[in-house]
Amino acid sequence: MKKLWTILASSLMLASVSFAQDDFDSEYYDQAEEQVAEQPEEQPADQEQASEQAEEPAEQTADAEEAPSAPAPAQYQAQTNVQEPEQANVQNDDYAQEGASRQQSSFGVGVRFAFDYARMYGFKEDLENDSDIDGTPSGFGYEGGLMFRIQMIPNLYFAPEANFAYVSTSHKFREHKRKYNSMDLEIPLLMRGVVADKFYVTGGAQFNFTLSSKVDIEDIENRTLDIVATSPEGFDQATFGFGIVAGAGFNIVQGLFIDLRYYMGITELYPDVITPEDVENLSEAKGNFSQIDMAGARMMKFKIGLSYWFI
Repeated sequence: MKKLWTILASSLMLASVSFAQDDFDSEYYDQAEEQVAEQPEEQPADQEQASEQAEEPAEQTADAEEAPSAPAPAQYQAQTNVQEPEQANVQNDDYAQEGASRQQSSFGVGVRFAFDYARMYGFKEDLENDSDIDGTPSGFGYEGGLMFRIQMIPNLYFAPEANFAYVSTSHKFREHKRKYNSMDLEIPLLMRGVVADKFYVTGGAQFNFTLSSKVDIEDIENRTLDIVATSPEGFDQATFGFGIVAGAGFNIVQGLFIDLRYYMGITELYPDVITPEDVENLSEAKGNFSQIDMAGARMMKFKIGLSYWFI
């Protein structure tokens, strides 16, 4: 009987253990299924965390990559800061040079020297067709002096000058040479227009003040009588003259110009000279007498010169 109860008790215990095991297994599998079912919903969050964790290393990597390159902008900025003052200094120098050149171009002082070919014209009598006269007086001379410039507007300057000019012209009367020498102070008041930075044209008025003048006439020799007659002729040039000037020039090198110029006198050179027809007695001429009628004589000059601006 005891064995029977023992067997029943053992079987009951086994059955309860099996039922408990089944309940445990069912609950375990139910929980596992619930976790499996919930994992797809939580997986995006996990993926987001994973992606964020992945991005953080990427950002750290990017930061790590940018970190070495960070000094480059600083270096570039330093170089830029170094270059900017240099560029500023260069620009300032350029502006200073431009300002200096503009200041120099607004006012300047220079020197000029020229060779002249001079010729008298405008005689009231026709000297060319007079058999006793060999042409009109012509010759050479030179001049030199100071020149100035004052800027009026861009490329246009007022350019006065002060020149000392010597000229000697000559011709023949009855085979005797006659020379007309003069030293003048010439004051051209010119306007100068600059073209293409290399060329310029100029024009204006010129005032002449006679400093000295002399007429040299060869003595008249009479071989038949074996005598030498001295001419009673003698006259002076007018103390003041006026004319017009036109010309052009070219810049050879910095500050150095070559120019061509034409001067045409308007006033007469010898307005007070008298001729034998004007007096009955040569003694009345009082040193203002000419056997050639000098009435209407004016001067023209062709000039080639060099000029240099040192300011």
